[in-house]
Amino acid sequence: MRGVSVALVYALKKRTTGSNRKFLFWFMIILLILLVVYSFLFHFFMMLEGESHSPITGIYWTLVVMSTQGFGDIVFKSDAGKVFTIIVNLTGIIFMLVMLPFVIIEFVYNPIMAAQQEATAPRSLPETIRDHVLITHFDDATEAFIERLKQHGIPYAVVVEDVQEAYRLRDMDIQVLVGNLRQPETYINAGVERAALVSVTSDSDPINTNIVFVVRQACASVPIVSFSNHVDSIDILELAGSNQVLDISDLMGKSLARSMSNDGVAAHIMGRIEDLRIVEARAAGTELVGKTLKEADLGRKLKITVVGVWERGRFELAGPQTRITETSLLVMAVSDEQLNAYNNQFSAEYEEGAGVVILGAGRVGLAAAKYLSEKGTPFTIIDKEEPVGREWKEFAQNVVLGDAADLNFLKSTLFFEASAMLITTHDDDINIYLTLYFRKLRPGVQIIVRANQERNVSMLHRAGADFVLSSATMASSMLFNNLKQGHLYTMVEGLYAIQVKIPPKMVGKTLVQLQFRPLTGCSVVALVVDGRCVINPSPHELLPENADIIMVLTPEAEAKFIKHFGNKSLPDDESESSQSHRKIKKKAMKGA
Repeated sequence: MRGVSVALVYALKKRTTGSNRKFLFWFMIILLILLVVYSFLFHFFMMLEGESHSPITGIYWTLVVMSTQGFGDIVFKSDAGKVFTIIVNLTGIIFMLVMLPFVIIEFVYNPIMAAQQEATAPRSLPETIRDHVLITHFDDATEAFIERLKQHGIPYAVVVEDVQEAYRLRDMDIQVLVGNLRQPETYINAGVERAALVSVTSDSDPINTNIVFVVRQACASVPIVSFSNHVDSIDILELAGSNQVLDISDLMGKSLARSMSNDGVAAHIMGRIEDLRIVEARAAGTELVGKTLKEADLGRKLKITVVGVWERGRFELAGPQTRITETSLLVMAVSDEQLNAYNNQFSAEYEEGAGVVILGAGRVGLAAAKYLSEKGTPFTIIDKEEPVGREWKEFAQNVVLGDAADLNFLKSTLFFEASAMLITTHDDDINIYLTLYFRKLRPGVQIIVRANQERNVSMLHRAGADFVLSSATMASSMLFNNLKQGHLYTMVEGLYAIQVKIPPKMVGKTLVQLQFRPLTGCSVVALVVDGRCVINPSPHELLPENADIIMVLTPEAEAKFIKHFGNKSLPDDESESSQSHRKIKKKAMKGA
């Protein structure tokens, strides 16, 4: 009963919108007019039959007939009266049985239910929740970030203003909190002073700036990471109180451009960690094709460890019997010297070309163009429409306007001479379409594609993409790195490297004793001991204390690693995240 009463109070306080009030007003006016008119006509037809009734009887008869109850105590005998009764009855069916229930549902039931939801929606977090993450916007990037938080057992809450949105997210098994994003009290109720991080990632820089400013008012020390959608907004977001501002489009464009192997070497660098290089090498055109890794014997010849093999979007850990095919992409952990040795011995047959073709002159495409320009790599940008903004004017001479799906247009460009294609549009359907089309036109060319949603990554690989990276994965990795739970390096979609402290369960044991790789699916590629990077350590060496381990892994492998070796054994029940949180807070307070 208490819940119902609270809901009624909220419902009475809520005001209907102008359009709803107008509809309700006219519904009641028309119903009243019909009641008066039908009552008058009732007396008229009764007089024709020689009967007389009181005004109250006319209203009574009209309501009884319109509600279709039809008691039968007052009836017409003439055909005219019966026709009038039918008209009143049909009108009643429409108004009383169709429109009136709608009015009751719309203006009584729904407001009470909405008010009840609003009254019971969570508006604060328990004080027992600490070192949590507050997220002020839900999208593909934050959804991927939340999945990673769940993997690591890190508490979080998405702050939303709309109650219906809160219940929708709750149905998706996402922790939510309802509150005004522009009120400091919302973040105080969310325990912002106990939080490890606040993520501000909407598509609007003014909104992000406002939220950052409000959060900083609520707490001067909490670390805030925000997204910038324009280069000019970075300084403003920092002035508002952001500890770190991420330009995902810029990072995405540079990462995609960096992944291109159009410089004629057999292997190219996907990621750098300390002195370690994670590289990808195409097997096509080399003497490795058709051999197993044992037969290739790269470990003995070049002291190179092959971590795994990509086969068009499917990654498999490498073993001695792994066979190398024409479509294989070898993922290896090497030093600079080992990389040079590999490239000197194996030279894949790449298509010679006049640089790179970039599809899309948006922020991602222009960021890639800037990177290629700095590297001295020639490129051409293709777009249907003239780009908006001033950034593209730096590369105006490289921009060609036209439809990339038009074969005649492509023939007029450098498309058939280019050594690589970079597809950067913000529409995954278009990206899949162009990938299929380009793979048909240029079977041997390297195709690098941006994915906007993680679920389309495998589709792009099947369409023929050699390299795919999604905005959601990159954004979630960058956000996660700010939690200091180790450092995450995304190389390609679904494959990344992570650097973490060696868990206590692994210290003093060898990887062979732990059955580490079969158990987790992770591949250890380096140790960082006293600031020194030991690349491809022996699986028979004892793992030292106070050292970092660097692994190449997939999301599934990371989950297994956390399950078997997750570090939860700090003294006094103090977690690593608590220690890291204090360090981050101290750093943030110094910069505040």
